Amino acid sequence: MKPLTNWIVCLDLTKMDEAVIGYVNFFSKLVKPHKITFLHVIETYDVFQDLIDDFPELETEEDLNEILVKQINTLIESKLTDSVAEVDVVIRKGSATNQIIKMMDNQNPDLLVLGKKAGFKGEGILAQRIVKYVPCSILYVPETARYSIENITVPIDFSEQAVQAVRSALELVKPAGGQVTAQHLFDYPKQFFPYMPDKNTIAKIDKELAEKKKDFLNLIKTPGDTDFEIELTLHKDGKMSDDIYDLCISLKTDMVVVFSKARSNMLAFMSDKLPERMAKYNFGIPLLILKNKERNQKLFKTFLKS
Repeated sequence: MKPLTNWIVCLDLTKMDEAVIGYVNFFSKLVKPHKITFLHVIETYDVFQDLIDDFPELETEEDLNEILVKQINTLIESKLTDSVAEVDVVIRKGSATNQIIKMMDNQNPDLLVLGKKAGFKGEGILAQRIVKYVPCSILYVPETARYSIENITVPIDFSEQAVQAVRSALELVKPAGGQVTAQHLFDYPKQFFPYMPDKNTIAKIDKELAEKKKDFLNLIKTPGDTDFEIELTLHKDGKMSDDIYDLCISLKTDMVVVFSKARSNMLAFMSDKLPERMAKYNFGIPLLILKNKERNQKLFKTFLKS
């Protein structure tokens, strides 16, 4: 896994911030960032005005920003106890998506950290936009995140990116001597719905999957104290994310790791649906979406110009 040395962590001034900063404190012990920037976005002028009304001694937005920065710094000091990274706090006003994207352009981070509230209205839309447009890796932290990375599940398609995702997951669980389970979802094509394919077709697909599994295992070098397995899951109906979630529950997964494929143009980029689906799915498990920042940077710059 490429070093994730520069982080942006989004806060919303709710109880969710405690969960996010607590997990950042835990995760930074493993990944060791050099700089962490905490970002809070005030989405409308009305919110600013309401807050100023609550604090009549404040005369300007700058005064309010100073109060908010102090409040966030107090929380950081109480929760971020194990990190030696440089810390900064930034307050912005406007659309959350737009401000996050501007920060991407200005600071060129390696990792964006977002809190993920269960059932929060509108969050799925924000999650999809962020996954599509930011060039760096993304970590979604749910309220129920455990401070443990001993068991990671990695959805795979046997691609080069899947190999990178598994290798990154193995690095993360190595200190704990943990386990990585790669899950490949497949189905049997139905020629004439609702009829199942014949036995020969099933046998052919099973043989191809066995060969792909063997080849994939040969590409992965497993650290001595780390377990690695590949789970082949027949997807029958419903959401693919449900199959991933079911496996995570059975394995008591601490984190899901997905690699988002770098694309050469916007149309191809939009076809990479798995990271987007995982981001908006109501997991209670941290989700790390890895990206090749260098490959995605050109497309990101094109998007900014448009």
